[in-house]
Amino acid sequence: QQTLNNVCHCFPGSPCTSNIIQTPKLETLAGKDFNLTCDHPSLSATEYIYWYRLSPGQGPVYLIHDYKDTTSSDNHKLRLIFRDQRKSSVLNILDVTPEDSAVYLCAQGDTKLQIHFLPVQDF
Repeated sequence: QQTLNNVCHCFPGSPCTSNIIQTPKLETLAGKDFNLTCDHPSLSATEYIYWYRLSPGQGPVYLIHDYKDTTSSDNHKLRLIFRDQRKSSVLNILDVTPEDSAVYLCAQGDTKLQIHFLPVQDF
C-alpha cells in the first residue's frame, strides 16, 4: 500500500491566494487505478491546471495539464478530468505500480513557468 499526504507550495514572490482543497491521505494497491483530486473553486477563466511529480532526489517533473477537457498523457497512463464547471479536477493514474510512488503536485497558472503550486499528494 502507498500513502498520500497533503502539503502547500508556492513560488517565491508569487501570491498564494488559491482556494485549493485536496484529500489529505490516501492509500492504494499495485495494479489498481487511482484518483488524486484537486479542488480549485476560484480558478480563473485563463488559468490551466498542471500536475507534476516529485520523486526522491529530483525536482518537479511535468506530467499533464489542461484547461477544461479530459486529457490523456502520451502513454495513456494518466488522465486529467475536469468536474463541476472547472471547480475541481481529478488526476487518474491507471494500473498503479511501485514506481508511481512520489509526491504529486497540483498547480494552477497561465503557463508552466508561471504557476502557483497547490496542495500536494504524496503517493
